[in-house]
Amino acid sequence: MKFGVRREELEFPSGLGVEEARVVMAGTHADVRAEGLGMVVDGVWVGVAWLDWWLVGNTDTVDVELAVVPEYRRRGVASRLLEVAVGRARDAGRRIVSGTNTAGDPETGESPGTAFARARGFVQKHAELHQVVELPIEGLVEQPVDGYEIVQWREHVPDAWMEQFVELLSGMSEDVPTGDRTDEPVRWTPELVRDAEARRVAQGRFTYTTAAVHTASGELAAYTQMGGTPETPERLNQYDTYVRRTHRGNRLGIAVKLPNLAALQAGIARPAVLHTWNAPENAPMIAVNNKIGFRPVAQRTAWEREL
Repeated sequence: MKFGVRREELEFPSGLGVEEARVVMAGTHADVRAEGLGMVVDGVWVGVAWLDWWLVGNTDTVDVELAVVPEYRRRGVASRLLEVAVGRARDAGRRIVSGTNTAGDPETGESPGTAFARARGFVQKHAELHQVVELPIEGLVEQPVDGYEIVQWREHVPDAWMEQFVELLSGMSEDVPTGDRTDEPVRWTPELVRDAEARRVAQGRFTYTTAAVHTASGELAAYTQMGGTPETPERLNQYDTYVRRTHRGNRLGIAVKLPNLAALQAGIARPAVLHTWNAPENAPMIAVNNKIGFRPVAQRTAWEREL
């Protein structure tokens, strides 16, 4: 039901499919525990809340997502679900409830969801521009950088790159713009990476990774990841793109994105939409996306309420 609401409201819906959600909700994971709440009226599911209890980083925070069937809105369904979620957060000793509005106007970020959040004591902490590009993109021309070579893999990080890859993941967690959000960077480990990989595989998701290696030093300098799921083949996601601090300014962002896009396109059988989100202050990455052909469709805003 939650996913149907998303598809109805967003021109370009994003988020988990049913099987992806089932794996997250039913499984045991190293970084997060998921929980669901539902409201039923006369045998009809009218609203749900999804709670993410973080176990690594942000362990004082509970993320809450709400969805209500349109004909049952403005009847207190979302308010009641939020009230129960806040009560559970307090009982668990968490001090912050956070939420994300995915359907904001691309320029202002405003929507009925932002008004709901403000009215219930939430404060906006961050914003990200939601951009999309339709695939396939014709005439992709890769842009290699002298002194670097490209390596690629699919679902699992090769053991030979694991140690350096967790360094890049941790750097991404530290450097990604988060505005005023309460955010504790995650120190990635090989165990966390393998756990995340196992979850993706169980969900049926596929991932394409392209990395740039500095040939003189053998250092993993940059990476990007994209992927999706056969459950929603028309919807693909750009995950991380990150360049190690000591290698920035060398056009490595677009150097890894273009071959990754080429590999992704070669592996899909039908047209699709690729989604990406970036903070407005991350101007270099948005500029890379613009060169590729991405366009803005919405603004995603992050909200917090202290308990």
